[in-house]
Amino acid sequence: MASSVRVGLIGAGAIGTIHSMVLREIARAWPDRLELVAVADPDAAARGRAAAQFGYRRAFAGAGELLAQAPVDALFVCTPTRAHAEIVQAAAERGVHLFCEKPLAMSHAEASGMLAAVRRAGVAAQIGLVLRFSAVYHVMRELLADPAGGEPIAVWFRDDQCFPIRGLHHTAWRADPEQTAGGTLIEHGVHDLDLITWLFGPIARVRAREQNRAGHAGVEDYVAVDLELASGLRAQLLNVWHDMAGRPSNRRLEVFCRRAFVASDHDMLGDVELQRGDATLERLAPEEVLARFERLLGDRDHSFRHWYGLPYFLQDLCFVEAVLAGRAPEPGLEVGVEAQRVAELVYRAARSGAEVEVGPPSGV
Repeated sequence: MASSVRVGLIGAGAIGTIHSMVLREIARAWPDRLELVAVADPDAAARGRAAAQFGYRRAFAGAGELLAQAPVDALFVCTPTRAHAEIVQAAAERGVHLFCEKPLAMSHAEASGMLAAVRRAGVAAQIGLVLRFSAVYHVMRELLADPAGGEPIAVWFRDDQCFPIRGLHHTAWRADPEQTAGGTLIEHGVHDLDLITWLFGPIARVRAREQNRAGHAGVEDYVAVDLELASGLRAQLLNVWHDMAGRPSNRRLEVFCRRAFVASDHDMLGDVELQRGDATLERLAPEEVLARFERLLGDRDHSFRHWYGLPYFLQDLCFVEAVLAGRAPEPGLEVGVEAQRVAELVYRAARSGAEVEVGPPSGV
């Protein structure tokens, strides 16, 4: 157990800014338990802004300098995907606990090496699969578990976003195959593959199609996946990056059960649609969704309940709590390794045109 956590963050771009905002709020509430020590980014203006805005005491050009010169207990890795493995392995060797953004690595093999390094070092490590902290998806999971609705018989999941080299999620490196593990499937849809397994169990086999209409070689912007789960349930997943900067990043998940229908257009906080048996469609308002979510969280300290609608907050809070308590955070890096394995098999299916066996989780 630790009495406090000194945090460093690598990568002061879009996702690094979100984590910094969340960590600042936690540190304000827990000044004796969380301290923002250092930030690193090769862009001097970006790291300077992050230090000034969020209260990091020191700023560095790179991860190596930060790890060598700043006393940190935990590190948030928010860089382009290419840099994840080197940073995670270097931090683990120094005994630093780790939060790494998704996707974990450039390949499943590289991700497995990162997990091995973390296990050798005995440090806590969490993967940024933030949808596992969504109020909407927790409530949908509870509704789907109601035996009165019967077993799920069909799932449709659409995930669309403006190609994130512009718009709200602008990150130029997303179009560079040297910096990214791929396109819309691995860099965004990896959330969806993980969520499907979290909601419905392991995936048994897949068929897929991919397209590249934006013209960035090696970075696909369309993937359609037909998934058969180990339970026999079939699901359709569509990941698309379009060119409408004014359209917010959006997910639509629909689940038909024998005697129920559950759906939502929101992946964080919003309405949930519910229809039971012969009744008419009803909508659970965001306030009710949030109240149900709080009940699902159980008897934890609810001092931060006003933040529960933002899953990034709960995700980072759970990581900090795990480090303070000396226990393994969830989801651990092994979940990221498995999500990467499934994504690679989807790519194989898309490029071969054949159905690909996924098989049971690799047991990492």
